Amino acid sequence: MKIFTLKYEKNTARKSMQRMQEAAKGARHIKKDEMVCDSYETMNKLLSTARLDIFVAIVENRPESLYELAQLLHKDQSQVLKDAKMLESIGVIKLVSVMDGNREKTRPDPLYDKIVFEVAPKKIAKSA
Repeated sequence: MKIFTLKYEKNTARKSMQRMQEAAKGARHIKKDEMVCDSYETMNKLLSTARLDIFVAIVENRPESLYELAQLLHKDQSQVLKDAKMLESIGVIKLVSVMDGNREKTRPDPLYDKIVFEVAPKKIAKSA
């Protein structure tokens, strides 16, 4: 099972500078199957309820086209296309052009089986 993780991590200015210095020395902080956000608002903008519904429908139903996906979800095809392009831009699906006779259609293919949200608060110091 291939899992994509959307992780919340408070990113202080000091931490950002430290990571930039480490990157300059060759350290890698980018993980292939993970995206880190520094605010809950950003997480929600990237993967809104509508986009999560689209992702789930793609994984569960494997539609042959965006038109079929829009029909499954009872949504406007132009909005489904817009949300699907956002899902593609963050790397959780791929939009593939396929020929159907003389017509070209766009098939959404999932690149992951599951999306996980990770919010890990800092450990709370034990009180004495």
